[in-house]
Amino acid sequence: MLFDLFRHEELRQCTPEEWKKQWQSLVPPENRDVPITYEGQTVVAFIQVNHYVMMLQDGLLMEASFFDVCEFFQLAGYHVIWLMRCTQDIHNGYLKLVENDNGRLCRWLWKSPTTNFDRWTSDNCCASIVLQWRPIPDGGLQSCNERMLQRVIWSESDTPEEMIPGRTRFTTAGVPATPVQLLRWLNGAALSEL
Repeated sequence: MLFDLFRHEELRQCTPEEWKKQWQSLVPPENRDVPITYEGQTVVAFIQVNHYVMMLQDGLLMEASFFDVCEFFQLAGYHVIWLMRCTQDIHNGYLKLVENDNGRLCRWLWKSPTTNFDRWTSDNCCASIVLQWRPIPDGGLQSCNERMLQRVIWSESDTPEEMIPGRTRFTTAGVPATPVQLLRWLNGAALSEL
């Protein structure tokens, strides 16, 4: 059953650095590790294409600096995409898939969250959180049509006024769902076209 996908198998995944390089391989070298300067401060974007900046994070751990980095790129004129590998969080039971509508919409329960997604989804228009919820298959990502991504579209925490609530429920959409779709989005396709 899909809900128990990660519980019955040993989770095998590459190191965070190898994972970062896999995702960066989607774009040409000049679009990787791009320094963005705004008002005298410089922050390196893991991927920068057109008006998109993409950051890569291994796991759902979100420190306060997450919001600062997003605000910096937004003020510099970019839409921020924060791609998080959460396969380990699912495997360990911190993130649970509670409903799946064939990958179109999924509902999740995040136990012991490290930040308040409710704050994120209500305050940020020029940013997107994309979860990698399935392991990357063997082979390159540029032609990968494996459905492994979900984009957060709604969230509610049990204690919305607290930065770190006890639990959070959130909904994701299956667009973009594949690395090929993500690359098309970075290159200018509207989400409705994917």
